[in-house]
Amino acid sequence: MVISLTSSTQARLPVRLTAAGAAAYCLIFPLGQLALITASNYGFSQAGWALAASVAYVPLYIRHVLYFVHGRRPPHAVATLTIMAAIIGAAAPAAGSEWLPSFFALTVSLLITVPWRWSLPGVAVLTAAQVPLAVALHSDVPAATSYFPVTLLWRTSAVFVPVWLAGTVGQLEKARRELAQDAVLRERLNLDDRLRATVGAALASIVARGQRAAALADVGPAAARPELEALAETSRNTLADARRLLSALHQPPLWAELETAADLLNAAGIPTRLTLPAAPPTAGVSTDLRAELRSATARLLRDDTAGACLIAVTAVGGRLRLSIRSGGQSVAELEVPAS
Repeated sequence: MVISLTSSTQARLPVRLTAAGAAAYCLIFPLGQLALITASNYGFSQAGWALAASVAYVPLYIRHVLYFVHGRRPPHAVATLTIMAAIIGAAAPAAGSEWLPSFFALTVSLLITVPWRWSLPGVAVLTAAQVPLAVALHSDVPAATSYFPVTLLWRTSAVFVPVWLAGTVGQLEKARRELAQDAVLRERLNLDDRLRATVGAALASIVARGQRAAALADVGPAAARPELEALAETSRNTLADARRLLSALHQPPLWAELETAADLLNAAGIPTRLTLPAAPPTAGVSTDLRAELRSATARLLRDDTAGACLIAVTAVGGRLRLSIRSGGQSVAELEVPAS
């Protein structure tokens, strides 16, 4: 049996596009700064140093971003961050004061690779350092001591926020895959239990009756006849049970769908509680109820204001009633026959 919310290719494509978009977006400021230095009247030497430094640090910077978008911490994060700091810092005297806004790449990498308790003070130190650096480099930018710190903070926020959102998308996709894998594992365990309880027990009975019939055949055909008839009846019943079990595998049990829906909502940040009857229905469940559950789950996942959710299923008189409430408001109410 396969439990899938979307095909794996469709699921991975948005994440790949998000990562590519984040990388392209993160290149805007470095390329723009390089073009500004090249177009300014600062001489070929400064532009050359800026180009060399950009070629050296930008791959490390983009590497940090791509790992973050995919929900992972880059290997050797501290080492690569240190190399970035050395490259950007060493290029400042040669590339001139117009190079100072490039420090934003260092602050962004700091925020996405280092825990908050260290990265935030680091950003504050780099921001404050813009003032003495602007003075030391004799910047001719008006109000340089305020311009460069503000520019650093603005560029950092303009890049970090979209990258953080892209990283959140990657983490949600990772959580979705884990939930789907858990659902498959739960269904396999459930299927194994059902096979043991039905087909497995029946096969053991068939073997036992076959052995007794073989022993009675030595006495005479008449003595073995009752066992052979019972063996045939058990075989027919086992075949019917196997067919019913196989037909049920074409769609996931309702209980598994309810648990998957609750897990998805919880992973999306919507606290969800699931209440079910003591025993699942032995007969099939109307497709209308499944469709209503999926539709309500999709609506809640798209709703940014969704509050705590309660998914309740009650069984009364051979009927099932589905009730989904979020933030005290009814999202779905449906009652259908259990078969």
